[in-house]
Amino acid sequence: MNEPKRLHKLYVLFPLFSVMKSIIPILVLLIIKGVNWSKFPWYGYAAAIVVIVLPFVLYGWFTWRKFSYTLQEDRIVLRRGIFVREEKSIYFSRIHSIQTQQPLIQRILRLAQLKIETPGGNTEADGVLPALAIAEAERVEQWLYLKRSEAAKKEEAPTAAEYAHEHAHHEEGESPEQNEGAIHESAPLMPREREVLLRLSAGRLFAGALTTMNLPLVVVFGTGVYSFADDLIPDHFYSSLVERAGQLSAIWWLGLVPVMFLLAWILSAVLFTIKYAGFTVEQEGGNITIVSGLLDRKKHVFSPAKVQAVEIKEGLLRQPFGYAEVEIFVLTSETEKKMMLHPLLPLRDVNELLARIVPQFELQPPVTCPPKRARWLFLRWKLLGAAVLGTAGTVFLGPTGALLFLLLPICAVWGYGCFNDEGMSIQGKQLTLRHRTISRSTALMRRPHVVTVNTVATPGQRSKSLLSVRAKLMVNRIGFKAVFLEREQANAVKDWFRQASAFMKR
Repeated sequence: MNEPKRLHKLYVLFPLFSVMKSIIPILVLLIIKGVNWSKFPWYGYAAAIVVIVLPFVLYGWFTWRKFSYTLQEDRIVLRRGIFVREEKSIYFSRIHSIQTQQPLIQRILRLAQLKIETPGGNTEADGVLPALAIAEAERVEQWLYLKRSEAAKKEEAPTAAEYAHEHAHHEEGESPEQNEGAIHESAPLMPREREVLLRLSAGRLFAGALTTMNLPLVVVFGTGVYSFADDLIPDHFYSSLVERAGQLSAIWWLGLVPVMFLLAWILSAVLFTIKYAGFTVEQEGGNITIVSGLLDRKKHVFSPAKVQAVEIKEGLLRQPFGYAEVEIFVLTSETEKKMMLHPLLPLRDVNELLARIVPQFELQPPVTCPPKRARWLFLRWKLLGAAVLGTAGTVFLGPTGALLFLLLPICAVWGYGCFNDEGMSIQGKQLTLRHRTISRSTALMRRPHVVTVNTVATPGQRSKSLLSVRAKLMVNRIGFKAVFLEREQANAVKDWFRQASAFMKR
């Protein structure tokens, strides 16, 4: 284990693949422009291929030769760099998590990349092995988890016991190298037992995606398509499109809106299914493993104790049928703090799912709700916005725009629903906050993971002796709120949080 190892030899091609991602859009643009490729001699193409391919393959070979990793007894050492050599040591006791991922290139080549994260690291992982055979990646991951567990046990052991252990070996005349070999022999790599807790088919994912609008996926996809099309479509096309759009009547535009919404809805469901294809939740060696992704396959491994909160979302299409989406917030150094645990689950089965994966959380209905005098505070801004839109539509669009006044009863129902769904409860170390914007969201938080609890009172709230409560977690200071509660109810949350602060001080 102490011998330097190299990445898979296909890592030589990675620099070439990186430059090809930039060249392919240019080639597509030239094809669309109608370039006459036959006027170039064959040896010109051959020379172009050599000039492009050879330097990057050579650079990849030197990069591969100079990249090595060494698994030592207390650390993993990464060495890389052609001209400037870099050596990074990551001690097992400081490893926060190990992630095995398969981006598109790695999936095509049947490789995997290993990300090693430490607390307080950058947005990127502290150590990355970008090209390993899948079996090798699993072996290294298992070794790192084993050594991290051993390091944690050593830190917990009394110092006197460690000294006695080392003194005994010293009297027996064992060298450090012999001692190290004994440790390797006493801790063989054994396959960890895996138990599949949850596996979702593509059909179940698509059905779950159809019950909500995944707008961020559509925006990212649309931005990418627009950026690519902007290089291919002539400039006069946009001016012609704007000119024709200006000639359309308002009725036509009102009819186009639901069609565009339907297309975006279906597109978001397809993208969601691709993103989470092969979704599997496993229990492995005391940790939870979530694997998902068709093109960019990701594997998230975490301890249930690292889960900061659970959020249950009931969308407008899900709530009438008693279904919800379950998400968890995990303390990790990655930018992605939120993980989907189930996209479409009957609400009655949520506690069964939580008991298998994160048993410290339990979904219970809120027992404290806003008083009746807070009802108008939920309605006022929604009704005002609908009235402003209706007035503006009537002024600028005439009788057709007056149809926007139909938003008044819709906003009234919306505000009344927000009032009925707001609430909170405290059971032991768990705080439950329920809130509605469009969909209803229920957040379950454990007291040790809450870093701040804030109370806010606007002039309207103060006149009715009401407060809003917002609790923030360690995970990127993500917050959940409950609004327009009685002062006594808000103070109960603050007292609940003070108990955690007092415990931390002790």
